[in-house]
Amino acid sequence: MKCILTDEKDQRFLKLVEELDYGYYLRIGDELEKYREYNEFKTPHIVILMMDDEEAIACASYRASDEKSVEFKRVYVKEQYRKRGIASLIIKELEKDAIEKGFKDSHIVTGKNNHEAIGLYKKLGYYKTDKFEQFQEDNTIICMKKEF
Repeated sequence: MKCILTDEKDQRFLKLVEELDYGYYLRIGDELEKYREYNEFKTPHIVILMMDDEEAIACASYRASDEKSVEFKRVYVKEQYRKRGIASLIIKELEKDAIEKGFKDSHIVTGKNNHEAIGLYKKLGYYKTDKFEQFQEDNTIICMKKEF
């Protein structure tokens, strides 16, 4: 397995995002629709793909929030590859890239009932922080942050 750096236009990434969104839809149903615009790729993203031979099996991305902060998004590992440390690995690779580019911190938004993701982010040094942007009144999510 190997990690590759790409962007939000990579079709392998977009296919994984479709799988991720379908999983969210199964969990939260039509509530997913309220996040559609927020999750569109309107700004450039740095993307990490984990490859198993020629198959993309996991992804994560970030976009710049401002000159010192990034937001991590679209963290996903195919079901049959979970529980192998892949999500931790790709997040660490994204952090490394963000640090090399001079960013000082990252934040991430996840569902408040997404206990596996919350546990992963805590293990990686993220902590709960104030909600930002359109999420300030959204009681279904939490925001987490990490300083590099």
